[in-house]
Amino acid sequence: MFAIRVFGDFLHVLSFAVLLAKLWRTKSCAGISGKSQILYAIVFTMRYLDLPVNISADAFYLSSMKVVYIAISFMIVYMIYGPYKKTYDRDQDVLYNEFLVVPCFVLALYSSYDATPIEVLWTFSIFLEAIAIIPQLDLLCKIELVDGYVVCYLLALGLYRAMYLLKWAWLYYTTSFYEPNALFASFVQITLFALVF
Repeated sequence: MFAIRVFGDFLHVLSFAVLLAKLWRTKSCAGISGKSQILYAIVFTMRYLDLPVNISADAFYLSSMKVVYIAISFMIVYMIYGPYKKTYDRDQDVLYNEFLVVPCFVLALYSSYDATPIEVLWTFSIFLEAIAIIPQLDLLCKIELVDGYVVCYLLALGLYRAMYLLKWAWLYYTTSFYEPNALFASFVQITLFALVF
C-alpha cells in the first residue's frame, strides 16, 4: 500500500512540476485557472493544519510532502497573480469559487466523523479537492488552443487521484477499513477527469 501512495504522491508532485515548468519556460500562465490554484492552496492548507502536532511512524515523509504541497501551491498562486498576471486569462476564468467552497464546507460539517475543527477542515479539504479542478475544466472549454503543459498537468493530476483510489481499495481489501468521504470524493474527482479525457 505504501508503494501505491508513494507513486500517487510522485504523480502529484509531477503535476506540480509540469505546471511550474509551463510557468517558467513560457513566462505565461495562459490556460491555467488561477481560481483552481487558489482552491488547491486552500485544500492543502486546511488538510495539513495538523502538521505541527500529527506525529506518526512515517512522519518525516508525510511532513515533507505536506510542506511541499503547501509551498508549491502558494508559489503557483503567487506566480499567476504576481509576475505573470498580464498573461492570466482573467476574462475567461470567471467561475465563482464561493459556489464550490460553501457547499463543500456545509457537507463537511454534516459528514465529518468528529466535530473537532481539524477533522471538519480535513473533510472539507477532501470534498474541495474533488471539485477544485472545475474552474480549470471550465477555462479549458473556453479557450481555443490547450497548451501541452496543461494537458500533461491534468493527466498527472488525474492519475494521482486514481492511485489514491487504488490505495483505498487496497486498504479495504487488506484490512476491511474504508473512508467513505475520501472514497466518495475520489470517485467524484475521477469522474470529472473521465468526462474530460
